[in-house]
Amino acid sequence: MPREGATALVVPLPEADPLLAAVAARFPDAVRPLPAHVTLLYPFLPADALDDRVLAALDEVFADRPPLRVEFAECRRATGFTALLPDPAQGLSGLVGDLRRRWPDLLPYDGRFGTDVDPHLTVALNTAEATAEAVAREIIPEFTPIRAHLREARLIALQSRWQLRRRFEFTGS
Repeated sequence: MPREGATALVVPLPEADPLLAAVAARFPDAVRPLPAHVTLLYPFLPADALDDRVLAALDEVFADRPPLRVEFAECRRATGFTALLPDPAQGLSGLVGDLRRRWPDLLPYDGRFGTDVDPHLTVALNTAEATAEAVAREIIPEFTPIRAHLREARLIALQSRWQLRRRFEFTGS
């Protein structure tokens, strides 16, 4: 469970919001209270550490990034977890790699899943195994493939609820 003051770097994926809404309608315990997104790095620095130097470093990481066209169709499953993988994955993986090189001490998900986590769209999380299986078998096929044009990353912070702190548009060519 995220703590107050936690931050994350995410790429919004509004094209997948209908999928998450369908999952939430049928299995309310399976989804998180965030719009569809791909996490680049969570947790990031604590909210009180987001100074001008950190924001300038983030500006550098995201500078001249072109928008990414991806498709989400491949389902990945683990116990109580269902996700969709992006294709191609290189653009998002490259962003994650650049962030990890800039902040090597920050492990994705505090290292709970190892030091390297593939970018993905979480569809069901921390739910009963039967629910995660049903999501993969019964709901995902109705909504995939999801084609998306990713145009920005967002820095969000948990302050009573997740709030936008900064946008980083992908404006490169």
